[in-house]
Amino acid sequence: MLNSYVSSSVSFNLDTIYLNWNSTFPAITVCEIYNAERIWDLSDSHFGPEHDMHVDDFISEIAFYRGVCSSCDDCAKLRCPANFTFLVEMFRTKCPELLVNCSYLNELFDCCEQFLPVPTEYGLCYSFNSHQARKVSHVQYTNNRITGPGHLNFNAAADIQLYVHAPIDVPYQLSEGMIRETVLLGHDKELILNVIEVHNDESVQDLSMEQRRCRFADEHVPDRQGIYEFYSYSSCVVECTVLLQLANCNCTSHFMAVPGRNSLPVCDYRGLICLTRIRDKIMTERKSCECMSSCEEPEYNIIYNSADEDDEASNDLSKIRVSLVELPTQRYVRRVTKTILDFLISLGGLVGLFFNTSALRIVEAVVLTIRYRKVIVNWIKRFFLGTIKYIQILDQSK
Repeated sequence: MLNSYVSSSVSFNLDTIYLNWNSTFPAITVCEIYNAERIWDLSDSHFGPEHDMHVDDFISEIAFYRGVCSSCDDCAKLRCPANFTFLVEMFRTKCPELLVNCSYLNELFDCCEQFLPVPTEYGLCYSFNSHQARKVSHVQYTNNRITGPGHLNFNAAADIQLYVHAPIDVPYQLSEGMIRETVLLGHDKELILNVIEVHNDESVQDLSMEQRRCRFADEHVPDRQGIYEFYSYSSCVVECTVLLQLANCNCTSHFMAVPGRNSLPVCDYRGLICLTRIRDKIMTERKSCECMSSCEEPEYNIIYNSADEDDEASNDLSKIRVSLVELPTQRYVRRVTKTILDFLISLGGLVGLFFNTSALRIVEAVVLTIRYRKVIVNWIKRFFLGTIKYIQILDQSK
């Protein structure tokens, strides 16, 4: 009975009464990807045209670190730059140069006021409508019968990786189920999505995490590293990976050690060699991280995805549009099916079945015991003293 109460206390139901829903517009995260020509030009201007070409390989693997640094092996012989933060600042494009001409529901806005920086395993990316970037746990952009389906338009001035995900999530390596598109400079991309919300009944928060099998945004894991403000499955996997890196190499990548937010030790080139050596091991072990899904995680599915262009781009900007196809007509609702009251009723029935009594009679017995406790205590004393005197008489008669 107890096992049934713990394991089946939550149910999912399909709700179709959709007139007054607020539907969550997804978070859109933009991460710049490696651009060889930009690296070469900046290297020539900073290190001089006669610098060692191996340095370019090292810079590209530091500025666009993806978990592997094969050129770090050469740093024992070459003088590789040691200030990784400076390299990232120098060779990654800043938001004002990366994103322009942003509009939501045809209303223009300053791109960098809404595309806010968020640390990821791919470096510093810029995210629209993200809880983790805004450090606020409520949704900013929602859609309903007044606003209609949302749509976001913006231009990118570099090759980018585009991620579409729930506002509580962050992009991470090998992210299954997260929409990810590569958009090269000058090419256009349009994504049309539908959304299925997950609504939680108020009583769900009263259950333990083991019963509901999910965590809310403020329910952090005990070994939190302080990289992200709110809990989500993706943030948990990233922070678990950082723990694995610290356990194996005593440091973590320069992307995860965020100045002012955590005090994690940053890997130098020797540490990155260590991370490269154990990358496959970490990628295997992170699949076993004890990370629950988020309780508030909308699901986004692609309805239309424009084809990738094969011809060489002639434009200086990429045009990107992400929109919802329509307001959703259904959502999942997580409800509590078995409360503590249901458990007590079942327990009372079980007691009544085996002992021919009820919970009411047990409570009544407790109340009567408290009311006549002095009489009961006196009776117990008399019985106990009488028993002792009787035993003494028996001993004397022998």
